[in-house]
Amino acid sequence: MNQNLIHLLANNSQIEINDLNEEYEILNPWNDKSVSFKFQKGKNLTSIKNLQFPEQLVALFDSESKSLEFIYGIIEKESKLKDREFDFLYKGNIFKCRFGKISNSLNLLAKSFKERTADSSTDYRNLRFLRDVLTDSFYKEYFKEHFIASFYVKGNFENIDHDYVGLSKSLNFYMAYFDRNTPKILIHAKNFEEEKHDKACLYELFDTFPGLISAVNIDSTLLDTFMVANQTENIRLKFIFYFQILEYASYYYLDGKIQNKILKTFKNPAIYDKPEDFSKSLIEELKDHFSQKDDSIKLEKTITENVNIEDIKNEISANKDFFCQDLEFEGGLKINRILKDANSVENLKDDDLILIKKNIEKIRNVLVHLRESRENKVILPSQANNNKLLPYLFVLRRIAEKVAINFQ
Repeated sequence: MNQNLIHLLANNSQIEINDLNEEYEILNPWNDKSVSFKFQKGKNLTSIKNLQFPEQLVALFDSESKSLEFIYGIIEKESKLKDREFDFLYKGNIFKCRFGKISNSLNLLAKSFKERTADSSTDYRNLRFLRDVLTDSFYKEYFKEHFIASFYVKGNFENIDHDYVGLSKSLNFYMAYFDRNTPKILIHAKNFEEEKHDKACLYELFDTFPGLISAVNIDSTLLDTFMVANQTENIRLKFIFYFQILEYASYYYLDGKIQNKILKTFKNPAIYDKPEDFSKSLIEELKDHFSQKDDSIKLEKTITENVNIEDIKNEISANKDFFCQDLEFEGGLKINRILKDANSVENLKDDDLILIKKNIEKIRNVLVHLRESRENKVILPSQANNNKLLPYLFVLRRIAEKVAINFQ
C-alpha cells in the first residue's frame, strides 16, 4: 500500500482503506459514512499523510503544521472576510486565525471526493460543492470572481488537549459578538447508536381512520401553540411548546368545589337584589385560589382532571422497554422509571399520572432553566439526549392534546 496512506491510517483509526485495481479508496473519514475519496495509483499523496479528521467538525487538522483548516467555500473578492486575520487567546494560548486560500491537501481531497449516500446530514462536509467549484467548467465560470477559501486556526493544540470542539464553540461566540454576520463554524454531533422509539398513533391502534370527527372548539391560543410545536424540528423546543399548552390551561384551572360555588351563585335568584353580598362571597372563594403560589399543584390537577391513564397508555406501551428503566441524561439528570417491567403496562392506574407529570415537569424545568433546582444536574444539548427525550415528548404531546380538547 502507498506509504502516505499507511501514515494517514495510523493518524485516523476510524477510516478504512481499500486497495482497488487502479485506485485507492478511503472510507469513513470523520466517522462519516457519506464521504469517501478515490485516488489513482501513482498519484502524489504526500500532502495528506499528516492529516486528521476531527469527527464533529468540517475541518482537517495537519499535525505537522499544527493547523486546523475549516472547509468553508467561496468568498467574494471584495469581501472584508477575505482579509480577516486575528489572534485568539484561549485557555492561555494564542491561536492565529485567518481566512486564506485552500491548502493543497484540501484541494486534493475535494477533487477526489465521492458521495457514498444519496443524502448527508453533514452535507458531505462541504466537499461536494467544493469539488464542483474546482472541477466543473460551469461552476468555475460562474464563481470566477470569487475566492475559494478556508478558515485557518494555528497554534499549540497539545496545550488544550486537542479540544477542537471547545475551541470552535468559543470562536463562534466571540466572532459573532463582534460581527453578527460572521460565518459560523459547523459543529456536528458525535455518531452514536441511536435507539429507535415508536411514535404511537391512534390510527394504527384502531387500524382505521375515523369516518366522522366530531370537533370541539379548541382555544385559538392552544391551536397556535400546537402549530408552532409541530413545525419546529428542534426536539427540546417541541417539548417546551407542548408543556406551555399545559401551563396555559393550568393558569385558568378552577377546582370542582369553586366551580360549583360560582355556578350556584349565578343561579341564586337573589343575586340581583344583593349583588354586593354575592360578590364578596365569590372574592373569598377565589382569594386562596389565586394567591396559591404552587403552580405545580394546579398543573397536576389540570392533567388528572382532563386526562385518564387510558388516554396515554398507547404512547407508553409503544416504548415500554424504555419506560421500565430509570433514565439518565448526559449531564447527570435522572428520571425515575414509570413501569416496573415491560409487562406491567396494563397495571397502570390513573394515580400513575402524578409520577408521569412529575417526570415531564422535571425534564421541562431543566430544559428551560438549564439545571434542576435541587441538584446541579443538566440535560446537555446532544443528539443522544434528544433521542432520549422522544418517548416523553410523545407522551407529553398526547397529554397536551387531551387537555386542549377538554379545556373550557
